[in-house]
Amino acid sequence: MIPESVHSGASRAEQEIFSQLAALEVTGWEYALHSTNLPEHDRKRVCEIDFLLLGERGLLVLEAKGGEILLKKDVWHTRDLKGNRHRLKESPLDQAQTSMFALAKVLRRITADPELVERTVFGYGVVFPDSEFDAVSVEWTPEMVINSIRLASEGWADCLDRLGAFWEGKPGNRGPLSADDVERYLNALRPDFDRVLSLRRLDDMVEKELVALTRSQYKALDQHRRNPRLVFEGGAGTGKTMLAVEMCRRVRDSGERILLTCHSHILAAFIRSQQDLDGITAVPFDEVSTFGADTFDMVVVDEAQDVINEHSLDVLDSALFGGLADGRWAFFLDSNNQRGLVGRYEDRAKARLDSHRPTFVDLMDNCRNTIEIVRATQERTGADLGVTTAGHGREVVVVEEERDKAIIAVAAALAELEEHGVPLEQVVLLSPHDLAASIFVGLPVEWLERVDVLDLMRMRRPGRGRVGFARIADFKGLESRYAFLEVDAAADEQAARAQLYVGMTRAKAALWVVKPDASGADQ
Repeated sequence: MIPESVHSGASRAEQEIFSQLAALEVTGWEYALHSTNLPEHDRKRVCEIDFLLLGERGLLVLEAKGGEILLKKDVWHTRDLKGNRHRLKESPLDQAQTSMFALAKVLRRITADPELVERTVFGYGVVFPDSEFDAVSVEWTPEMVINSIRLASEGWADCLDRLGAFWEGKPGNRGPLSADDVERYLNALRPDFDRVLSLRRLDDMVEKELVALTRSQYKALDQHRRNPRLVFEGGAGTGKTMLAVEMCRRVRDSGERILLTCHSHILAAFIRSQQDLDGITAVPFDEVSTFGADTFDMVVVDEAQDVINEHSLDVLDSALFGGLADGRWAFFLDSNNQRGLVGRYEDRAKARLDSHRPTFVDLMDNCRNTIEIVRATQERTGADLGVTTAGHGREVVVVEEERDKAIIAVAAALAELEEHGVPLEQVVLLSPHDLAASIFVGLPVEWLERVDVLDLMRMRRPGRGRVGFARIADFKGLESRYAFLEVDAAADEQAARAQLYVGMTRAKAALWVVKPDASGADQ
């Protein structure tokens, strides 16, 4: 939202809409500007737009009217909570339409690029949050009127999506804007706007690029769909869990009995929370032995480095029709630095698995982490995380100071994220220890009271405006847009490297590494 708080003269309806839009994340409109004044209008000295949505889908003008909306003989009225009627000078739809035209006129002049304006989708609509107004007219379509009924039944996201789709369907060869186009418009509309908010915009762009890269990973499944035995190997962030789930969906369509398993109960719970897993048995590994011999036609193992040991392979050999030698299976593993954090890995068992002559597939595209996070993790652990093409995000911040100063730095970073409009529920605090033994327990009370220890077994997210906490080992296989990672200075070299590797690669867009140092040395 621009500005970050509603102005004092806003109506009750505008205040409510402001708070609702501020809490909304909707694809296609990255910014919502409130009370935008335009100096040029065909009939007014100054035109004010109640809400202006800006993003890759274009520009959307919203006119807000509170109270009950009445239309009789082409005359518009509102009725307030006291029952008093107030005649409107003009139709709210006409008001929104003329504001849209005035906006386009101003932008043609101040952007110095008329071509940009001509290829931009412009639209308008009205919002009646207190009224069930549903009058029909040739002057507007149902999509253009967002009333209380639609807000209650469809929600803001669907209402805005339908309104945007209506205007996108108009002729004129207008289409999506690039990130640079959006920034140009934002600079033109609010040149005095504090640019630090573009940090969240940067994170949004990184997220979209990572999603696109994730989709490209499906090609690995297409290329090897005929191979009965497969070993997919890739570093953290190369999409192994996503590919394992998708492989099961595709095999299920052929009617085969499928087992999808992993060592971690938490990761198994996360997998079960995914959509469209009907007909797929997804359980933690310690439950596999409860199934009879030859129960499954195919076995898929995620985080396989945790279960590549002689005992675990015997369990799989029994449950799989044809056994490991002749049955269908796929192992997704990371041979970097995750071994030893959980589960057990044995070189002899890996040689046994390889003796069945599987096809080996290297996953090279990192589809979770930014270039900065990949580079920082490689420098500190020596791990191969593949190549990310997601572009640049924020630099990794390393806090290596005495404990009290490190805590102050974490609190300041959290406050900065909140100030910049980052939803705090997208932030996770990670530690080798429980919260009570971690550095984060020392946070100021106003922050500590907003920390939720995540119930990962139930896949419960932190509440709105609250920060999640988890132990590194429990968060293995999961991810968060923002992560603060505590490093245990007392851990041995192998354990420290594993904690760093797993912890650092949980962050998608921004990462803070916190290493309390009694000496107070700065890095």
